[in-house]
Amino acid sequence: MRAIGYLSQLPDQIAGPVRGNGVAATLVQQHASFLGYCESHGFEPTATFLDASASAESPDRERYGMAQLLRHLSEQARGFTVVVAQSFEHFGADPTQAVRTVLQLRARGVHVVSLDDGPIDDASLVTLWRAAASDEPSSDTRRARMIERAKLGQAIGRPPYGYRVGTDGRYEIDDDEAQVVRRMFSLSLREGLGIRRIAQRLNADGYRTRRGRNWSMVTIRDLLRNPVYIGRYDRLGVSVDGNHPAIISEPDFHQVGKQMAERRTATGVSHPSDFLLAGLVWCGEDQTRMIGVTRRHQRRTDGGERESVAYRYYQSEARTNQSVGGYHTRRADELEQAVVAQIRGDQGGGEATVLNIGRDATALAAETAVALSAASARLRAIERSLALLLEDASAGDPTQPALGEAGATIVEQWESAHADLSDLQSRALAHERDGERRRLREQRVQQVREEWGDLPFTKQRELIEHLVSRVVVFDDSVTTHFNA
Repeated sequence: MRAIGYLSQLPDQIAGPVRGNGVAATLVQQHASFLGYCESHGFEPTATFLDASASAESPDRERYGMAQLLRHLSEQARGFTVVVAQSFEHFGADPTQAVRTVLQLRARGVHVVSLDDGPIDDASLVTLWRAAASDEPSSDTRRARMIERAKLGQAIGRPPYGYRVGTDGRYEIDDDEAQVVRRMFSLSLREGLGIRRIAQRLNADGYRTRRGRNWSMVTIRDLLRNPVYIGRYDRLGVSVDGNHPAIISEPDFHQVGKQMAERRTATGVSHPSDFLLAGLVWCGEDQTRMIGVTRRHQRRTDGGERESVAYRYYQSEARTNQSVGGYHTRRADELEQAVVAQIRGDQGGGEATVLNIGRDATALAAETAVALSAASARLRAIERSLALLLEDASAGDPTQPALGEAGATIVEQWESAHADLSDLQSRALAHERDGERRRLREQRVQQVREEWGDLPFTKQRELIEHLVSRVVVFDDSVTTHFNA
């Protein structure tokens, strides 16, 4: 049997819903629970879909992960399949939306399972809806419960690397991960390595993060600074010394912190904001982002005096942060000049998206506005029908078979109305934005052509961010991809 995981973490649910052990599961924990469920039941995990940015205040907001999951089930999934989520609440930003989502999934011939609630059928669906609709703690209440857990030194969310959550809710040492933590501190303290060299050594020796990725400078830096490794618990403004077993002794921890502070005074990587193309440059050879780096070297002048010279360039992030991959670099001034020339049209290599406005924009906008109003009203009426059906089912009418049939009909109507509304909204946005985007883009390109040399860096950077989506750098070419 195939299993598909659905993971979600809504902003207003980060502190809840409080279930079972009193704290909501993170996306990483949900994924681990899904894989554990598959292993214990002999299922084949074939895919996972996630949503991390919906809101209960905007329940109609598109959940792209769920939309992809439904599309996958309609177009690709075949055979006996079960969809697994952490709890009923994860299927929607409110109880009615969660019911509708479950009905949509079941309409595609799959079984639906909540790790917290068990298999979800017609009977349990009504029970779960009633419980969620009538007993949903406020965010303030959930936060208060979390603070109480913090005062007891109990884990909230994902445990830090090197620890797992014990049966008493506190951190306990994970021996395999703790061995890597001790090695990091040893490389810094005993061998005097900086975080770049520590990353290089760990990656070369085959050590990987909890997610199976290479270690980066940022991850190692944050780990070496984290007092959790001397047994201190710090969450939600609560600090508890000696809360859990220490992995590193206090003297070693403070000595490593002192060494890192001393190294921070040395020359090294610049702030990304110092570079015109920060965040936009990608290495075509390594398929990784390139970041701005400044190196300062001492040299002697013709008069024999020493002076400091700064070299600025873009370098593959994999090489910079993880000391892996090829050594692909490009001088900052040359790359930035090439991109500006491509924006101006003075140099080939730019790729732009073509805009098509179509026929009279005013007439199209008027037609679309009328259609949008009608489609929205239709969708609201269907949502009310589902809410009324659930209220009737909660009171014992209709019977379970009738509920399944009525629910399937409502879901079919809702999906049709939602598809119509989404199409109309897309067309409305296109009509509204295409003309304005074309005008603004031409205006900005004109600024680059005529005013570039007189503009301050902040204004130049603003223009680049508006005009450029990505710069792909190969050893022998530069291609600038423009925003539409």
